Formats: sequence, structure tokens, C-alpha cells
Amino acid sequence: MSMTDWLPAVRTNRRRTVAALRRSAAARDLAGLRSLLDPEIAVVVDAGEPDRARVRVVRGVDDASALLTHALSARGGQDVAERPVNDRPGLVVSRDGRPTAAIAVDLTGHLISVVWVRLHPVPLRHGVAV
Repeated sequence: MSMTDWLPAVRTNRRRTVAALRRSAAARDLAGLRSLLDPEIAVVVDAGEPDRARVRVVRGVDDASALLTHALSARGGQDVAERPVNDRPGLVVSRDGRPTAAIAVDLTGHLISVVWVRLHPVPLRHGVAV
């Protein structure tokens, strides 16, 4: 079996997992969200400020689920859409129609092992799709 034979299945799995992440976080379903996360999960948040490097890492299911629930839950004017990020299934968070974050995920097996969050994504501010 060649790589191209199983690649569509990987993309489908990633797309389903990203959709489940969005639904669980939006509904504040901590049990559902935790079931998607690898026990060693890391959430890497890049503040997206080119003039100063600001990266924070949150580790572990408890802290990651709290952060993701807060970041992705429905609030006035906020929308979370499933969109490609770096040519992979991901999420784009917008407030009042303006993109505020791009989120990509890495999987280990069927579990989310790393969530990459880029705040104020530069390409989106200039109208180019992430």
C-alpha cells in the first residue's frame, strides 16, 4: 500500500476530529473534549506579534481542555469555522467578521496531541487564506 492509498483516510480522520473539537468546545462539553485529547497534549499559543516573540505552551488534558473551551465557546460576535489552516483541516476564530485566530491540530493515532494557535494571523489580516 502506497502513501497515497491511505492519505484520504488520514485527512478524513483529521477533519472529523477537528469538527468534534469545535462542537465539544462550543458546547462546553468537557467530557467530550477530553475524550479527543492525548494525555500528553500541548497547546502552543503564538501571540502573532512580529515585533516580539510571544509563545506560551499549556500542557495536560485539564489545562488544555479549559483553554480550548474558553477560546472556542460561543460568545457574542465570535464565530468558529472549520477551514483549512496550512492546507490541513483546522479552525478559524473570528470576532465580528474579523479573523482573530487560526488553529491547526496534530494527531497521534486518533487523539489530538498538539493544538497550534496563532493569534492575529498575519495572512488573514491581509486577506490571504490561512
